[in-house]
Amino acid sequence: ALRERLPINAQAVRTGLAMVELPGRFQIVPGQPALVLDVAHNPQAVAALALNLDAMGYFPRTQAVFGAMADKDIAGLVARMAPLVDVWHCCGLPTERAASAQQLAEAVASATATRVGGAPAVHTHGSPAQALAAAAAGSAPADRIVVFGSFYTVGGVLQNGLPRLSAPHLA
Repeated sequence: ALRERLPINAQAVRTGLAMVELPGRFQIVPGQPALVLDVAHNPQAVAALALNLDAMGYFPRTQAVFGAMADKDIAGLVARMAPLVDVWHCCGLPTERAASAQQLAEAVASATATRVGGAPAVHTHGSPAQALAAAAAGSAPADRIVVFGSFYTVGGVLQNGLPRLSAPHLA
């Protein structure tokens, strides 16, 4: 559409598209445990996140840092991730539109109450950074942490720079 005003060739378009980075969209952060950041905040995006997580291979445990807006389909978000998550860290977000950590924890507990093997552990935290710190402290090097549910959730763990996790190696 801009070819007359901004002439670029097809190769330049291909190169540009190949180099696109979308921070916070299935962003895998190097370190141990594995850390995945995804701003997925609706059931369709969370379904895609779950498929991508499933394709990552085996992890002994997956912990989720989860914060979401109250007007979102929270039950739908949790339902898509519930089969993959062993420990939930629900967090508050710095906006009035957000669901409280307690509301999220109740939704997780309700959605996972009949889970085969028992309900997962659910914790509440005041912020995404606090939730990530708790998840990291409870993770082994081979585990995985996924941060999702809102731009605010991912932004909350990125506000002080890209987290670099280094789980203590178990003897």
